[in-house]
Amino acid sequence: MKKIIVLFIILISCKTEKKMTNSELCNELSNLHLQDQYYRGLQELEDPFFVVLDSLMGVNNLSHSEYANLPEEKQLKFGKIARKIADTKPKILPQAQDSLMNLQKEIDYKTTKSLLQIVNKYGYPNITELECENYAAPFLIFGHAPKKYWKEIDKLIEKEKKAGRIGQGDYKYIKWHIGGRKDDETDQIQIQVN
Repeated sequence: MKKIIVLFIILISCKTEKKMTNSELCNELSNLHLQDQYYRGLQELEDPFFVVLDSLMGVNNLSHSEYANLPEEKQLKFGKIARKIADTKPKILPQAQDSLMNLQKEIDYKTTKSLLQIVNKYGYPNITELECENYAAPFLIFGHAPKKYWKEIDKLIEKEKKAGRIGQGDYKYIKWHIGGRKDDETDQIQIQVN
């Protein structure tokens, strides 16, 4: 009987959770990002304005920096043309859009829970330091987190900020989201996200 108890204790103590490699962590983060954008990224839901504007710049042989240096009236002229073209795109029915976003919300619960587990175990991920090949944006996952998780996220990112593991842009974007997305900080956040 003593041998069985000792064997049982050894088995329990040996059963430790395997730590992910950087590559595995990158893959997991990339997968979470793809899930976060699964329905949000559908062309049917996006405003094509910026795609059209980029196309207009390309036709006129303008880089983004050259466009940014144009006088305001020329930029507005490009913008009006882009808006006119973008508005010709057929709109998705509001009921269909609502259905797709309800499906996305279900995914958001799962991705938020997964990212919370990752951050609790490994700290807030630094994609550059991890040398991730595929794009991942953890701040977007927390930036789409359901309200149910806001207090837990707030506590966690404060801890990560104190530890120096979360960048200022990611921190501000997440705080903006869990703070109810108040418009007074929107301009600052868009500058950092874009």
